[in-house]
Amino acid sequence: MLPSHANPPAQINTAERILDTLNASILCLDDERRITFVNTAGEALFENSASSLVGRPFASLLSQLEPSSILAKLQLDAVDFTEHEAVITLASGKAITANYSIYPFADPLQENAILLEIQQHERQAQFAQDELKQLQQQATQQLARGLAHEINNPLGGIRGAAQLLQRALDRPEWTEYTEVIISEVDRLQALTSNMLVPGNQLQRKSLNILEVLEHIRRIILAAEPDRIRIIRDYDPSIPEFAADRDMLIQAFLNLVRNAVQAIDGEGEVILKTRVEFRYTIAQVTHPLVLRVDISDTGHGIPRELGETIFLPMITDKADGSGLGLPIAQEIISRHGGTIRLQSSASGTTFSVYLPLEKT
Repeated sequence: MLPSHANPPAQINTAERILDTLNASILCLDDERRITFVNTAGEALFENSASSLVGRPFASLLSQLEPSSILAKLQLDAVDFTEHEAVITLASGKAITANYSIYPFADPLQENAILLEIQQHERQAQFAQDELKQLQQQATQQLARGLAHEINNPLGGIRGAAQLLQRALDRPEWTEYTEVIISEVDRLQALTSNMLVPGNQLQRKSLNILEVLEHIRRIILAAEPDRIRIIRDYDPSIPEFAADRDMLIQAFLNLVRNAVQAIDGEGEVILKTRVEFRYTIAQVTHPLVLRVDISDTGHGIPRELGETIFLPMITDKADGSGLGLPIAQEIISRHGGTIRLQSSASGTTFSVYLPLEKT
């Protein structure tokens, strides 16, 4: 509860609900700088529930190895203070860039109580990045439709001519060549169909994400039983949600295959599931969001590729089509989610975010 005992409970509950709608993290601290209230955004930032945060010293949430200026400011006399673009390193080791503000407020039972507001810079940058991805996807879809149409037309003619030629040939050994033509045409037609991604409505049914990931794990291990080790870090409490099972399998299979292909020799792929609270995707804030991390121990994605890796025909693999990631992004986007990328020389992580919508 908010530490304001002069207001009736109904007003306090209303104030808490209002604070929970904000994207900024709001914390109330007492005179010993212990947490007396934290909103939902604050729970997400510090990756803990309000019940486990209330009562803890705020300093325990920050790194002791890389102290932030915010701790020094909290020890000063209660005056309004704002710092822009401050680097705050959390106890987990994660560093964020944020604007933070300190406001003293009157509390009859606590002297020198303050309200702390933390607004992460990366969230604003992420909004812009999501909008850019939407524009890229629209351009990609238009390009894919036009390209598939131009390719499919002559492919149909080539296949028909090859079938006629096969019937006319009187030497069986020659039909081997027509069969190659027909099989290659079929392969190219399947490839162009994948570029488009089926445009039918999603067949949403209640599903368990762990069942989907286990299905993919079995497929990968059947193909790579000795070379690849798959580590599972699942949160078993994630609720079922409404999604198209077949399409999600295709999206996650593309991402896991990409991870496997990035590993030279033996290596590990890590599948991790978590729940994010009040997470914003394309400027829509969802109460609960599923996060699936797919991490590999490969060589990483070249810096020059960056986010363009989600565009068609862009790949760092000599034998890659450059279609797996764009198709995965398109499927996840149709489910209202997004994919985010972190890569270094020691490996890559694709993080899939999906709203947990019930059937």
